[in-house]
Amino acid sequence: MSRVILLTTLASAVAFAQKNPDLERAQSLLAQRKYPDALKALEAAEKKGGLDRDSYLTLLESKGLALASTNKLEPAELAFRAVLGVDPRRELSGKYVGAVNKPIDAAKAWVAENGPISIVALEPGISGGQVTQLSLAVKNDPQRVVKAVKFYVRMDGGSWKPTDAALVNGAASLDLTALAADWWAELQDDRKNQVAFLGSALKPLRATVPAPVAAAPPPAPEKQVEPAATTPAPVATAAAAPPGVSGLRIAGYVTAGVGLATLGVGTFLGVSSNAQAEAIRAANVPGANQAVLFEQDQARIATAVTANVLFIAGAVLVAGGGVLWFLGAPEAAVAIVPMGPTGLAVTGRF
Repeated sequence: MSRVILLTTLASAVAFAQKNPDLERAQSLLAQRKYPDALKALEAAEKKGGLDRDSYLTLLESKGLALASTNKLEPAELAFRAVLGVDPRRELSGKYVGAVNKPIDAAKAWVAENGPISIVALEPGISGGQVTQLSLAVKNDPQRVVKAVKFYVRMDGGSWKPTDAALVNGAASLDLTALAADWWAELQDDRKNQVAFLGSALKPLRATVPAPVAAAPPPAPEKQVEPAATTPAPVATAAAAPPGVSGLRIAGYVTAGVGLATLGVGTFLGVSSNAQAEAIRAANVPGANQAVLFEQDQARIATAVTANVLFIAGAVLVAGGGVLWFLGAPEAAVAIVPMGPTGLAVTGRF
């Protein structure tokens, strides 16, 4: 069964391989399970270089398979890391059986943590109304595979022109002069194998000169408007308290009202506490749940205490309201009038 899977996998790989005798020979040797000889053929293909991306991935995967099959698991993991770093969607799990899956799983976990190769286009250089530079950056390359870049540029609707560029500090650029440029890039390793692409001939990137921004018209002169005559707004004044009613008396009314409301709540709670006491006494029969009755009695006591506090507070508030009301009497509101030789009368407004 494993031999059938191996033959099927390698046959599909050969279909994508660039014409490379050493790589094709390596596929044949892997199909015969001659792993040491396959490694030699792969080494020769690797030294020759210049592989297209599919052939390059086939070489790396075949190398990982041959190394794992000869129990060289750590080098095999490095090879599978290279495969998944270039093409993280490449399906490796399920293609092989046995010890090969161990370095594959380890490589998948490593790439998931460190990420695959990632490239982005940078803003084009613009000068004097023309495109003067194209550039890209390698955002992520944890295995440091990318070593060179080849730009393909079509300027002002012309034909494609390839140009090699060095990769310096993770970036590469190409100087040019054009009103507009379509471009894409091929990223290579140190043996000129195709590793990744940014854009393509079918879907190129495009750099153009931004359209000039029209200058805004000068603002119209402001029309001088004579200020309209205004009538001063009436000044609001605080309404005076009705004659005969002072602020202290108003505070007395409010305080007494709050006190009466507090007394009302206290009365209600007192009645509720008494009702609870009657209910507890009625329920306290032989066989009653004493724990429940105890909890109910504690709640009743709390209600009674709250009622007492409210009674006291209400009484104090009512008394305070009365004091404020008395102190708020108008001046000269009380007069002592003699009534005959031995009598006095107290008159006034209260």
